[in-house]
Amino acid sequence: MERQPGAHSRIVHSRLRVHVGYPNLSKTSETIPRSSKQTRELSSRSRKAQITRGGDKISVHPRTTGRLDELSQAKPNYSEHLRTTLVSKGIWHRFIEFNESVRTVEEAARKVSADKIIKSIVLVGSDKKPILAILPAKNKINYKKIKTLLKVKDVRLAQPDEVLEHSGYPVGGVPPFNKISRILLDPTVQRNARSIAGGGDPDKLVELETRDMLEFLDPIIADFSV
Repeated sequence: MERQPGAHSRIVHSRLRVHVGYPNLSKTSETIPRSSKQTRELSSRSRKAQITRGGDKISVHPRTTGRLDELSQAKPNYSEHLRTTLVSKGIWHRFIEFNESVRTVEEAARKVSADKIIKSIVLVGSDKKPILAILPAKNKINYKKIKTLLKVKDVRLAQPDEVLEHSGYPVGGVPPFNKISRILLDPTVQRNARSIAGGGDPDKLVELETRDMLEFLDPIIADFSV
């Protein structure tokens, strides 16, 4: 067997040589007994290997660590979850992708008509229940009107962790179709046959038929923006 560049080697039998090509593996001078089945573990700060002898065969097996398992966890794909929801309901849609997160109407307007962009804002009432307010992206919420509409003492913006908890989507990607059932829709949204909303992930938008939002969401249509 040829010696590999950068690999450590050790003799465990007169005709067998083990090559360990893993950086940071600690060297050892311990002799492996000549039994029919023998396993030794070599460890370092963050890597482990096993040398298993079975007959005349010796192999080296890397072991995964908790850190590697953590890194292998996939990032949630919120837009794909949204796509699945829309398809299951038979709702027409079209995703619009950007190279980076869309934070302002001006950034979104580089690809789509600004007049069609709507935002889905997650609010929390004094009764601790979430509220979804759908309105044109250029408009602002009139909190006094919402308090009167819903007959609550106070209304506030949800914190980022509350947005994800209540809607199932992160800030910047909340679509009209989400987990919140108490929904307000400003009548000015109905001016366009199609609306462009958050697409699940902050770097995506989704185009929807406005009539589908009215039919499937069954929102309270009321004037609450300025």
